[in-house]
Amino acid sequence: MRRIIFTAFLLVITLCIRAQSNATQVEYFLDTDNGFGLNTVLNITSPDTDITELVTANIPVGTSLGYHKLYMRVKDADGNWSQTVRKHIEVVPPFAQNNIVIGEYFIDQDPQFGTATSFTINPEQEDIEQAFAAQIAASATLGYHKLYGRVKDSRGSWSHTFRKNIEVYLNPITNVVEIEYFFDNDLGFGTKSIETIGTPQADGTWTFNVPYPAGSYDFNDVLFVRAKDSNNNWSITTVLDEVASLSTDNQIFKLTSVYPNPFDETLYIASNQQLDIQNIEIYNTLGKKVYEQTLKHDNLNLGFLPQGVYFLNLLTQSGKATYKIVKR
Repeated sequence: MRRIIFTAFLLVITLCIRAQSNATQVEYFLDTDNGFGLNTVLNITSPDTDITELVTANIPVGTSLGYHKLYMRVKDADGNWSQTVRKHIEVVPPFAQNNIVIGEYFIDQDPQFGTATSFTINPEQEDIEQAFAAQIAASATLGYHKLYGRVKDSRGSWSHTFRKNIEVYLNPITNVVEIEYFFDNDLGFGTKSIETIGTPQADGTWTFNVPYPAGSYDFNDVLFVRAKDSNNNWSITTVLDEVASLSTDNQIFKLTSVYPNPFDETLYIASNQQLDIQNIEIYNTLGKKVYEQTLKHDNLNLGFLPQGVYFLNLLTQSGKATYKIVKR
């Protein structure tokens, strides 16, 4: 099916004749001239000696796709024709939204377009953000591989092939069997409060209570948690950023700022209230105390700390607060 192209152009032609005579008609043709007055002839809306006329050229349905030459000329009231002028045009297929309709992926070796593992596109649009799950063959060797992918549009054209580096490794079936938590220093794996884990809830999670330590409320408000699987492997120790505490502590947290965060060498403590700082402690993510300051300073020289995440416990006469800080 060919598209009918309507090409509009401004025709500016000055007739050079011996006497003043208005231009009254314009004719045009595509590629082949049938002779003066034997092509498509249109009357000029406002005849004049010098004209600027908007002409709409109707390209026949049978015209082949691609580039063509459109010719045109005008005739005056005395029957004289102007010189023939030419314009290059392109005939294109009918416009239709060109949606992406299917995708495919492969590992390492390209099996050629249209023969790799396909994945659906939903919704089918011109611009997409599509997630898909790539199945790795059981025969794939352990180590690094290249995952390739591409998409095809509704006209059958394929996109550039994109690439992502992946690693294939053994993932034995294991179950989480224990969870360990603690508030103070880390004394090693399996030495603190341990919860035995049974069947998870419907969403795959477990819920258990963490009791506050016995005695007065004077512990560090940082909760450390890690899990052990059925192969006796422990996870990375996870830190709960903030633990709900007394209202006085929350007030200290809101009124005091620790900056810059992240920091390079020096960390500053500022407040819009008069605070009597009694003690400052810093712990790493393993629960080990790496810094303590009892002097009343509002700046801490921490350039000796390795890069990483730490927790600063600020104790004042009015209460205490915990801040998550990052050393760059």
